[in-house]
Amino acid sequence: MSLDSPSDTESPDSVPLSLPPAVYQDSDGSVILSPIAAKLTGEGLDLNEWDQIVGFKNRDQRVLWQIHLSAPGTYSVEVDAICTGPTQEARMRAYVGDNRFSEENIELSDNDQTLATTSLGEITLDAPEVYRVEIEMVGLPLIGKFAVNEIRLVPLGENPSSLPKFKTDDGLTEGN
Repeated sequence: MSLDSPSDTESPDSVPLSLPPAVYQDSDGSVILSPIAAKLTGEGLDLNEWDQIVGFKNRDQRVLWQIHLSAPGTYSVEVDAICTGPTQEARMRAYVGDNRFSEENIELSDNDQTLATTSLGEITLDAPEVYRVEIEMVGLPLIGKFAVNEIRLVPLGENPSSLPKFKTDDGLTEGN
């Protein structure tokens, strides 16, 4: 379904939902989704003074991005967040296009200013096109500090390189 079709850009209340501008892949193939490039939906979501997404309180809140993918492949979806105790069930679910990730617990931070990185899973995107990326919190209520700093799609597999690969005597492969 096209991102421009009316059924995909309207909220349940039939009010048109404007989508954010598309984010493009970096030269290394990754896609970095910053909070300032996102569309926040649902009462209470906002950016704090460090441009982190805060205010998750219920399942009606969503964060949306569009990505322009030029290199199909398998990607790991990673989130950098601050998540302090006593929260034990800060669970995030991410959707990319028509594919859904199973939710994962967000790693607890060492303190209320330290980011922790969590892998939400892997997704294979078969075609170069524009995809809608959406996150929601499914493990609520959040107790303690919770702030989303960044979401990344990181390509999996071998990184392209002009360096030759060779096998060592012990069977290991060296070179990129």
